[in-house]
Amino acid sequence: MPGNSIEKRQNFTKQEEAKMAKEFSESTKDEGIGFHCDLFSAKSGIEGQDGGVVTALLTKGFEQDMFDSAIVVQSKEGYNAEAIEAKNVGDALKAKGTKYLRINMTQKLLELIGEGKKRIAMVCTPCQVKSARKIQQTFKNKCEITIIGLFCFEAFNKDRLKKETEKFLGIDLDKTQKTQILKGKFTAVIDGKEYNCKVKDLDQAIEKSCLYCEDFTSQLADISVGSVGSKRGYSTVIVRSEVGEELLKNLDLLKKEVNFDEIDKLSKFKRERAKENLDALVKQK
Repeated sequence: MPGNSIEKRQNFTKQEEAKMAKEFSESTKDEGIGFHCDLFSAKSGIEGQDGGVVTALLTKGFEQDMFDSAIVVQSKEGYNAEAIEAKNVGDALKAKGTKYLRINMTQKLLELIGEGKKRIAMVCTPCQVKSARKIQQTFKNKCEITIIGLFCFEAFNKDRLKKETEKFLGIDLDKTQKTQILKGKFTAVIDGKEYNCKVKDLDQAIEKSCLYCEDFTSQLADISVGSVGSKRGYSTVIVRSEVGEELLKNLDLLKKEVNFDEIDKLSKFKRERAKENLDALVKQK
């Protein structure tokens, strides 16, 4: 999750955010999850995190020539990841899965715009979505940005997460093949074996900036995707804009109803946590 100086310069007020939301979406406003025109649970035919929906969206985008490149997060050796440019379906498939680390996506976006890239897709978390929209406003005559936003409650600092998982799970985080957060449980998979603990046990590894973020569902994205509200093996999908509708159109998905209350509850909790932490920060000053 971004936290460097470039991204900090992309911050804007609540009024600017509301105006921006209306600019990118003409759909129904909901206090919990933001503007949206459709909400459902889905599973694609692509094996991936939860329902593989994000990879399916990227695959369609490339195959239908809806964008020229996409910014995704790809795993590196050990429990590390980096933002890369995916130029085709093959590149997108290599980036399957969720990495719960703070990754600088904005720098890669600025890089591609600087190289003259015109149509860019971006898979990112709420704070990065806001930065990307601000950049899109700045360069609106130079590029088109399609944003697939991820649900995000918090991100972890890699070194602290490594220490905490060793403490609570007795594992070497660098040896994991997959990690997942679902229904308040953190799961790490090593050689086919699952190791679990409560997400709350890992509080010491949380990136501090996440404690002040109010957005759980990436409200300024074209499409938001996450696991909360869906059964295991499915993804919750929130469609927010015409761009999102077009990307989703005719995509072969197995759909189910979503548990809205689960999403709303966690969204509300994150907003209240951010407010409490911000109020406490103001009092300290």
